[in-house]
Amino acid sequence: MKTRVLTIALIIMIQLLHLTALMTLTACAQANKLATSKNHAGKEQVGNVYFVPPANWEKLNNNGQVILVAPNTSASTVITILPSERVYGSLETWFRNFLSNNQKGRKLLSGGEINKGSSDEGYSVLSSELVLSEKDGSESYRLYVAAQPDNVELVALISTNKSDYEKHKATFEQFVYNLDFANIKNNSNARSDNNPTVFEPSPNIKSRNNNTATNISNNSINGLFVGTISRQQFNPSTKFYDYIVRQQYYLFAPNGKVYFGLPNGDIRNINQACQGDPDNCGEYLLSGSQLQLFRQGQQAQSFNLTKTNNGFKLGNNRFYPINTFDGLKLDGSYSFRSFANLSGGAGGVSGGVSGERTISFNSNGQFVANNFVGFAASGGVAGAASSTTASGQGRYQITGNTITLAYSNGKQEQFVFFVYPENEQDAKPGLIVIGGVSYLLREN
Repeated sequence: MKTRVLTIALIIMIQLLHLTALMTLTACAQANKLATSKNHAGKEQVGNVYFVPPANWEKLNNNGQVILVAPNTSASTVITILPSERVYGSLETWFRNFLSNNQKGRKLLSGGEINKGSSDEGYSVLSSELVLSEKDGSESYRLYVAAQPDNVELVALISTNKSDYEKHKATFEQFVYNLDFANIKNNSNARSDNNPTVFEPSPNIKSRNNNTATNISNNSINGLFVGTISRQQFNPSTKFYDYIVRQQYYLFAPNGKVYFGLPNGDIRNINQACQGDPDNCGEYLLSGSQLQLFRQGQQAQSFNLTKTNNGFKLGNNRFYPINTFDGLKLDGSYSFRSFANLSGGAGGVSGGVSGERTISFNSNGQFVANNFVGFAASGGVAGAASSTTASGQGRYQITGNTITLAYSNGKQEQFVFFVYPENEQDAKPGLIVIGGVSYLLREN
């Protein structure tokens, strides 16, 4: 709680300093008319800024200032979008004044240099990374990016934990890369569907192995794509609604074939997938932005398809291409948890069966796997509980989209593998998929 309060307080203080810096540069100027440039479907808007919140980050709103809190960090790490303000004068002068005001009462430990650049549209972009010693002796790690498409727009990554800051820098860079502004006019200098983002990402956040064949034309799609689908489902046992989150897969071929799901074996061989599982094989028809999916024995589905810079959207759901990961080395513990609710049955029995599989990988190619299954139930005056555990260790190897687990006892397992596309840029991927099951990175 103390860390959360400290970090949020730093953000609010930055907002106050931001407004003070702007007041020192006011002067007379003509008002600039704004024009919305294009459809920003799939992005949220605050003021002049369109943005895509990172997956699983909590969003707070403080009088027009958006604060995004990183998951599993006790709010030690946040991304913030400050309210846009008009500046009559030099962006660099304002930015230096802003940085100076933020350092008052603190000690600059490192950084603080201003990096200069410009967007594809020609407006100025400045950034600065620094480490400050706070008044209570703690340290804060900060990365600011300021742009001036018209008014000044400022976004920042701020953390009171060095490891969390380094972990989420790539997420912040991707966040900045996806920013868009409402006042960018749709002219020869504005972004098009082929260049839809504000800043080019740095090389360290490019896909690890973005060499898979994917293509979307006006009448065909080629490649394997995944998206996260969420919905509410009524549970007749508990009489409540369960919130269901699952991955949806589509394997498209240019000849009009589509496979619904994640294939076994060669996940990019649609003929093999359809031969082994014809019930999940169908056809599609793409005409411009209208996509129809045909599946045997089911009614045709129609979607509005919107191309993105990395995949496409069907309605409100975003789909990303799945890449390959030859020779990737993991470093961390990943777990999958399940729970079957047995409550609401006859005799007033309550309880359930829980399971967890954890695989710990290191960068030397070794792994340790642990499985746990537990049962607990109660009803009337009686109760019951039991559990079983199992473990194993050995070496692992990732080739393309296959992970091989070779146990020390001679047993060998092979599973479909990929890093979830939204986590490819993480220093330690936050979500990987093994055998069609999603494994989350566990915080130590």
